[in-house]
Amino acid sequence: MAADGDDLAEVRHTGRLAPLPDHRHVTAPWWQELWSRHLHITTPLRQRGLECDIEYGLSAYIVRVSLPDDSHLIIGPPQEPSSDRPPGNPEGWIVTREHPDDQALFEVIYDSGTPDRPEAVHGGSIPSLIQAIDLRLAQLGLLQHAPDTGAATPPRVLRGYARRDAAAFLAEHPLPQEPLPLPVLTPFLSALGAAETPAEVSAITHRLAGITAPVLDHIARHIVGVALWRGQDHRHTPQAQRLLREAARSIRTAMEKVAEADLENLRAEYAPVPAPPSAAQKPTPSLPPAPPSSPRHGTSPSR
Repeated sequence: MAADGDDLAEVRHTGRLAPLPDHRHVTAPWWQELWSRHLHITTPLRQRGLECDIEYGLSAYIVRVSLPDDSHLIIGPPQEPSSDRPPGNPEGWIVTREHPDDQALFEVIYDSGTPDRPEAVHGGSIPSLIQAIDLRLAQLGLLQHAPDTGAATPPRVLRGYARRDAAAFLAEHPLPQEPLPLPVLTPFLSALGAAETPAEVSAITHRLAGITAPVLDHIARHIVGVALWRGQDHRHTPQAQRLLREAARSIRTAMEKVAEADLENLRAEYAPVPAPPSAAQKPTPSLPPAPPSSPRHGTSPSR
């Protein structure tokens, strides 16, 4: 929860966001916990100048969003039947627009919690939910301003969101938490300290590359598997996929570069390329012989 508390403090001090609610519960730990579980919804809406609050609906917590025309949005999971999933992480979302003084003003803007709705394919996806809200509020002229895209969400906050949203998944699919055991490379370091010739260093390098290449290739194959991951609406961005593929290639080419470096050393030792002569070493061309002297004009040759 410490990370969530840090995230809450960070968004409190961000001037680009709409203010937090003004009521006594804001400082209560239980409210801050609920708020942190809904930051993935409230933060993008507050970036649009919309004030948000957390309330309890019929059977689950909801996000209430105040709009400039005194109407409001209700964002929450399906209330009937109630869900046993944790707050902020339902199977789907329903967004309605309502007005306290005009019951006729009621509309469903988004519903991914009802199986026969077209939005149902998005499930608990937040980007598609925010996109639907943007579209409808822009049509109504109620979108105060677009989010400041220059204010990038800090990596620590993004990873806090991910830890929260992946908690249930990791409970079903536990992964190792301790670092994998490191290979024992002490003999290589000891031998390298005693090596005196390029041939001896090459022997160490070649053996090191031989025993580590399968491990590195194994890791690279798994990174390629991550790059190939697809979901129905969650998928890698083109930039993320490019970076993952580059990472896998870099791992696979690491030992190739080690082998190239080893060959460069061996080539310098056993098959050096003669250096071109420098200017100082080039022979000075001899001057051509002086031409024979000719008689002066008006002087007779001696007999």
